[in-house]
Amino acid sequence: MPLEMARRRPAFALELLALGLQANTDGYHDARLESVELHERLPAEYLADSVISVQGPDGKRRFVIIEVQRAWDERKVWSWAAYVGGLMGRHKCAVILVAICPTQPLAARYSRPIMPPDSCMLLCPVVVGPDQLPLPRAAEDVLASPEIAVLSAIAHSDDLDVVTTVGTAMADIPDERGRVYYDYLHGQLPKTVRAQLEEIMSTVTPETDSPFERLMRRREALAEARAEARAEARAEAHLRAEQAKLVIAVLEARKLAPDQAQRERIISCTDPGLLTTWATRAATAVDMTDVFGER
Repeated sequence: MPLEMARRRPAFALELLALGLQANTDGYHDARLESVELHERLPAEYLADSVISVQGPDGKRRFVIIEVQRAWDERKVWSWAAYVGGLMGRHKCAVILVAICPTQPLAARYSRPIMPPDSCMLLCPVVVGPDQLPLPRAAEDVLASPEIAVLSAIAHSDDLDVVTTVGTAMADIPDERGRVYYDYLHGQLPKTVRAQLEEIMSTVTPETDSPFERLMRRREALAEARAEARAEARAEAHLRAEQAKLVIAVLEARKLAPDQAQRERIISCTDPGLLTTWATRAATAVDMTDVFGER
């Protein structure tokens, strides 16, 4: 969900950074959502949750990587080293890693400098945990930054007042973020707290158009949107499969049949543009290295 939050409002990254550093971000602006992929063949485990670029007071851009950590994971050290180093090397600029942690013990663990074994790289994430997230007590607090408010309600799910304040305020957000964020909050709460929130929401007045009723309508719309998105995803998957078949067919027609590993590489490719490139190259390639552009 932080990826979705960053996509809908990239400036959210600056708010996280300010909370983690306990400082203002004056002079930083023009936040933009960036691709999470360093290059087309990056393994899935080295993809960040979300990446935002911002322009600093000096006019230069920096990158902010946002990661959500729900447990300590030694493997993340290597992923972060690869991603931070890769972005710095590619763009020749500063890279800041922000780790969102739902519990304070976990936040404390990630707040310590991290160094991969036998390495010279030291990772110092900017950690945002329960202690850094403000407690929204009024709808105005929630509407000032719905993204921060939702994360705070999840981190402080034992505080029913906070959860209720955030949950009911979602109905007052004028765009679709209200239903999307409410659905996320609802799904992340412990079962007992979720039941309490639902009971409170069902009694909110006016009876003819309560925030609960509005939120439920929005959740129904979200379910429909998800169904449409799944249908679009299936159509896109079918198109990619047909593109892969075309690449293989052209190769076989030209007596350049790929071996099993190459065939699997083509079939598993999820980039339509890359498949089109391979199909074009296949028409004139001398061998498979020409097709993959590896000569």
